[in-house]
Amino acid sequence: MSIPASKRVPSEPAPGLRVLRNVVRRPGRTCGVCATPVNGYGLCWPCRDRRCIEGLADLVVPLAYAVDGTESAAGLRNFKNHPRQCERERCGSIVREALRLGTSLHEQCVGVAVGQPVSARVVIPSLTSRLGVHPMTSIAESLGLMSDVALRPALDARCDRVVDPEKFTIHGAVKGRHVLVIDDVWTTGSNAQSAALSIRRAGAAAVSIMVIARWLSPHHPLTAKFIRERLQQHYDPLVCPVTGDHCP
Repeated sequence: MSIPASKRVPSEPAPGLRVLRNVVRRPGRTCGVCATPVNGYGLCWPCRDRRCIEGLADLVVPLAYAVDGTESAAGLRNFKNHPRQCERERCGSIVREALRLGTSLHEQCVGVAVGQPVSARVVIPSLTSRLGVHPMTSIAESLGLMSDVALRPALDARCDRVVDPEKFTIHGAVKGRHVLVIDDVWTTGSNAQSAALSIRRAGAAAVSIMVIARWLSPHHPLTAKFIRERLQQHYDPLVCPVTGDHCP
């Protein structure tokens, strides 16, 4: 049975969301998995390198792009790590609104694309020995998105660029279910795909990943050109992050 996302009519997005940029889904222009810019290829190098691994996510859905060195990237860092609580809360409210809109408007799109409605949601826990509840978990809980399933870091888990299902343990029954993995940022996707493998091996029928933003570095010439040519419009939450256009 599917867990309904928030059914509130979407309000005007928080002003801070305007600094984000909508995901572009264009074959040969962006990776078919993570939507990073590519030069005529179907996948970026990290996604192409791991495509032979059985059990990766059926679908990866970045809700937006965050560009390193800009306010969008600063917000995604600061909601977790800024020394001032007021700044953490300000940035956290932007992340919360992005996740609220992403799930309420487009979780159904994820289910359509995968072929099975989402029936459980989990948040990727910190692998860096962070004390207390991870801010992303707190945000998901405040939106009523958490279910009867949870991810926990393995005792010896390392936050690295290796895709390894042993990084996480699964608490709760996932057999036959479509589990949506929630994370804040996709850089290489190693931890998110590690979580997908763990969940799949626990018996899930489908696994999808929703991240607040795909991180872009403007220091790469191809990415800098992509940002100049494709990412000049303010973020619009009605643009489907699954298709880059209309909802399926």
